Amino acid sequence: MKSIATAAIMTVATPAFAGGVTVAEEGDSKLKIEALLFLNTYNQKAETITAAGNAVTNTTGLAVDRAYFTAKYFMNDDWMMRITLDAGNDPSLAGKKQNVFLKAAYVEGKLAGDALVLRVGQSHTPWIDYEQGLWKHRYASQVLTDKYKFDDSFDLGVGLKGSLADGMVKYFVTETNGTGYANAARSGSIDLNARIGLYPVEGLTLDFQFRDGYRGSKTRTPAGSLGVKSALMQAMVSYGTDDFRIGGNYVANKDKAKDATASIAHGGNVSSAFVTAVAGDVVKNNAYALWTWAKFGGGFGAFARYENMNTKLNTIATKEKLTRYMGGLEYTVTKGVTFAAVVDATKLKNRGGVTANSRKDTRYGIFTQVAL
Repeated sequence: MKSIATAAIMTVATPAFAGGVTVAEEGDSKLKIEALLFLNTYNQKAETITAAGNAVTNTTGLAVDRAYFTAKYFMNDDWMMRITLDAGNDPSLAGKKQNVFLKAAYVEGKLAGDALVLRVGQSHTPWIDYEQGLWKHRYASQVLTDKYKFDDSFDLGVGLKGSLADGMVKYFVTETNGTGYANAARSGSIDLNARIGLYPVEGLTLDFQFRDGYRGSKTRTPAGSLGVKSALMQAMVSYGTDDFRIGGNYVANKDKAKDATASIAHGGNVSSAFVTAVAGDVVKNNAYALWTWAKFGGGFGAFARYENMNTKLNTIATKEKLTRYMGGLEYTVTKGVTFAAVVDATKLKNRGGVTANSRKDTRYGIFTQVAL
């Protein structure tokens, strides 16, 4: 096997590029490493408005929002394994606030070529990573279901995915713990998460998601909980080329408490009042997003998102209403290093179901992505 030291020297001499660097090879096997940094400097203003008055909080500074390190080992053309570490800020920690998580740890193998691929371990869920690949600006904004916590980007379980009809149909189906990679706990049930994509013409994507389960809230102990049943449906259409893409999503989510011990917040909820406190409580979310990006040449580009979401708790008459606008201008200095000037504004009306309450969040700054 080529030595790691020799490969490292070769890596220094080779410009870094998105997609990683091969550091060792032997026959059909190879070891590849990747790194990804989100280094964001911004000012944020949060204004909470109530009948009693306004409260404003301003913060500014730099955040290492994410630092990923990935190693992939390809045994041959059919089997591979992956490990990814994820570092970021964790406000729940008592001392130092930066924490390192195991984000990915899985093995993947082709059972019937590209038509049937098995994946086992802690892995991508079917939707979020896929949409991020179309959106291409995760360093500036998460996609809809990730930002509002309708779904987890990674989870523990088993999945089958594949490509059919000469790539015109693709699918990804998983059975997972439902708790996400940050928790990684077992519970009293497993969750179904699935995506099917249709690609009738070049550049056009039509995708559908269905997610059903308890997201780790159901337990089977003597003092257990029946949990909160969650059902998520999503549809997305996009069209583009290597130089631009425009897309839109629609999301419908329903969370229903099965007993009184399931007092939890839910995906899409942005106030503490909208929780399931007793059996029969139901939270419903309806949301949509429109997004686009384009390359102008010379390393310059632009991107933008609009999001709209309504949240309804069956015991509160008034819906929460959220709108968000964000956009940016970016410049790729060299392959793997991109800077963007970003403005992001969110307004939440009827906060907690109270018409006099609202919240405004505005941030602007320089967002940076560094990829190896």
